[in-house]
Amino acid sequence: MEPTTTTPQRPTFLTVLCILSFLAGIWGVYGGIQSSFTDKPQRDLEEARIEMEEAMDQMGEASGMVANMMESAIALAEKSAENAKPLGYVALATSLLSLLGVWLMWNLRRMGFGIYVVASLLGLLVPFAFLGFDLMTFIGLGVGGFITVLFIILYAVNLKHMH
Repeated sequence: MEPTTTTPQRPTFLTVLCILSFLAGIWGVYGGIQSSFTDKPQRDLEEARIEMEEAMDQMGEASGMVANMMESAIALAEKSAENAKPLGYVALATSLLSLLGVWLMWNLRRMGFGIYVVASLLGLLVPFAFLGFDLMTFIGLGVGGFITVLFIILYAVNLKHMH
């Protein structure tokens, strides 16, 4: 009788995490390409300026805090547009690296977790070098940061299934 080898089964939860991460990684690659190789960031900035001016006109005499926040948001959008190419290259590189890590975890390879963590943290922290460390940057990157940390924790919980 021949010995049988069983390949470990990927848990459903890990499968769902990987699929969500594949989708996010593909979206990141798409966004990185748009930022790096098109003028979309500049068009988006013009649209944001128009919308912000309309909102400020509708508010009339806005409180100082709201007006300051709106001006800070425009300043952040301007910095983002000015640095669109390098930010796009970073997004492209970190998304591809993240996809590699997810692919390895999909195949139950523990090394993928380390690659994913490095890519995720770089993708989260490097934009601060281009956009600065002000409140609006923290707010702008905050939601993505929360999701990034959440996924790292959820993958860490699944490390026991990887070899």
